[in-house]
Amino acid sequence: MNLKSDRTEPLLEARQSLSLFDATGTQLVCVRGALWVTQHLDAEDHFLAAGDALTLDRDGLTLIHAVEPAELALIAPATRPSAARRIARGIAAALLVAVRWVVRHFGPEAIGDHRWRGWYGAL
Repeated sequence: MNLKSDRTEPLLEARQSLSLFDATGTQLVCVRGALWVTQHLDAEDHFLAAGDALTLDRDGLTLIHAVEPAELALIAPATRPSAARRIARGIAAALLVAVRWVVRHFGPEAIGDHRWRGWYGAL
């Protein structure tokens, strides 16, 4: 699916259809009118009245048919960060935890915080 923005609001006349391809995650909101929605390899058809919403959960062809004149809103899903970006964020978070541990145990705040254990603790 190629939306120019993250929200599109098309108008459909009665018996007019709209086709979407690979629109997984897109939220479909029926603003006014009535819609019939069917998705590729989905055994269920969905009927939306004014105020109803449906999140598309399948890739492939999705057909939206206006039972009566209808206005709908298509809201694109938020983009997911790439795998490389998610891995980089994970490494950065792990390094931050490691640095905080080192500073807490060996940094200036650690002076006087050591508790000596064992027989030499009384020295």
